[in-house]
Amino acid sequence: MPEEYLQAAFEIKASCDEISRRILRWHWESKPGAHGFDSLLEHILRRQEESPAYYGHMPDVSRKTSWQQMDTTLCMRVLLDPENDASQPLDLLGNTAHPGAARRACNAVRTARNEAAHASDRSSGGRAAILFDEAVECVEDAYAGTAFSEKELAKYYQLSRDYLRRCGVGGKEPSPPPDTPSAAGETAGRDEAAGSAAPEVHIHPTGAARQKAAAARQKAERTARAGQRAEPASKAPRSAPAGRSGTAARGSAPRKPASHTKPKGRRAGRGEPAGSRAALIAAAAALLIGLLCRAAAMDLVPFL
Repeated sequence: MPEEYLQAAFEIKASCDEISRRILRWHWESKPGAHGFDSLLEHILRRQEESPAYYGHMPDVSRKTSWQQMDTTLCMRVLLDPENDASQPLDLLGNTAHPGAARRACNAVRTARNEAAHASDRSSGGRAAILFDEAVECVEDAYAGTAFSEKELAKYYQLSRDYLRRCGVGGKEPSPPPDTPSAAGETAGRDEAAGSAAPEVHIHPTGAARQKAAAARQKAERTARAGQRAEPASKAPRSAPAGRSGTAARGSAPRKPASHTKPKGRRAGRGEPAGSRAALIAAAAALLIGLLCRAAAMDLVPFL
């Protein structure tokens, strides 16, 4: 029995042939003029005569009887034909809505098929699986809703994940989150059983998963940038220490101009000269003597 990666590489080659036949047939039946398989063979024979260098080293197409006998090499030779010296150029890829995407898809499928055809070890098988995954993405960009339906593309994405796993590139496919406690118990049991196996590698992202991951990263970067811009405005100024609060408040407040009003109360008494104080004492003494004299005249004070 061949190694798992060699069997996967053989299946990758067959999948590329199937995709190539589907693309060529869709282009051939969408062009104006004859759409039969016989007209395709006539076109290839005519182009072999007109451009032997480009169509050289090819199998005999005169023995082909159906689309199922066309492989990637022959299909892509027709699709990617520059037709510089063609008497009746068709420009199959140029007549589509997205010529650039269609050309990238054809080149990606051809590259993946060639890598799978020459795979001889696990490393080359892994490269073929990765190239096939990228080819499916290119096919989706160019032919989604036209040559391939969403259901067919989903089938090729599933095949891509399977090839990646079997070639040792993707590890095990992640299981869906458990909905019930029993499902969670079964998942835990499987994890414990697999604990003694070889360590798993990260799953190779494919197709829509890569697009979702890229969108999530862009959203996270935008959120982080917005948070950085809002952070300085939301920070409150640091409060000064308790010992410095009064000093800082007095230092930051504007100084008031010195007042020229006269002091009141005791401060006013302290500012009076000594002469006025002596006059007050003399007046009080004179008043007291006058009262004593009057009391003596009235015999109110017997000892005087």
